[in-house]
Amino acid sequence: MILREEELKSLCQTATTAALAAGEYIQSQFNKHYTKTHKAGGNSLASQVVTDIDVRAQEIILKHLGNATQNYDFGLLTEETADDQSRGEKRYFWCIDPMDGTLPFTEKRTGYAVSISLITNGGDPVIGVVYVPDLAACYTSIKGSGVWLNHRPYVREKAANDTIHIFMDRSLQSEVYFDLVSNWLSEWAATHKTGIKYHSGFGAVRNALGAMTSGIGCYFKFPKQQKGGGSIWDFAATRLFFEELGLLVSNAQGKRLHLNNPKTTFMHEVGILYTTHTDLSDFIISVGQQVGDR
Repeated sequence: MILREEELKSLCQTATTAALAAGEYIQSQFNKHYTKTHKAGGNSLASQVVTDIDVRAQEIILKHLGNATQNYDFGLLTEETADDQSRGEKRYFWCIDPMDGTLPFTEKRTGYAVSISLITNGGDPVIGVVYVPDLAACYTSIKGSGVWLNHRPYVREKAANDTIHIFMDRSLQSEVYFDLVSNWLSEWAATHKTGIKYHSGFGAVRNALGAMTSGIGCYFKFPKQQKGGGSIWDFAATRLFFEELGLLVSNAQGKRLHLNNPKTTFMHEVGILYTTHTDLSDFIISVGQQVGDR
């Protein structure tokens, strides 16, 4: 069964309603007491911290998606529930991150978002919804239909191109190659007569959105041996946004960002790359290759 256009529109609306409900709940808890724990996962604090708000937000989303999941026999992959492998058995699966950026939320600052996507078992998103509750910004997309922001078509503004905005996870700064990569990026920026500005402390979804809304922007994670590197749910919705806007999104080698590896939900083996310009994408791919050869 291949979903028809009208079905995709209805499902996108359902996912949007779910994301808004979860986001409104999350924001209502911003200054309240909650339980914070740590879970097994990647090797960074950001990938391990979880709160009871994450769990409750997921419950809200699943309640909204329940009928559609049953009626269409969708699989399910969520951050706060063990992978039941239904994503490999069904033609489509919901991919849910109830609160990407839990760490910045617990630190009482911006950087978090709700992300919901519908992905084919071949690893390609067909619906993407992201709600940023503290900014009241809801991005939605259906494959082939562009990107919408708060129910209006989203068009990238012609922002100033005099600065490269590099969005990164805090963990990148702890890598042994960070200073070397930083120097190479500075040299590239100087060659192109632009400045350079680093942004860190956001979750993966907000990092991708930051790159998307910059005149010149990028967000990348190079492959590594340690388990982590973000998971499928961190990149599914924003991959679709970039594709619909004609921007560049791939793994760190410049190949298709496959979002249904049956062996793991983590992306550390392939890395990720979001960029607004081809020459910048090509340069970061070459940098990643040099880092990998060392």
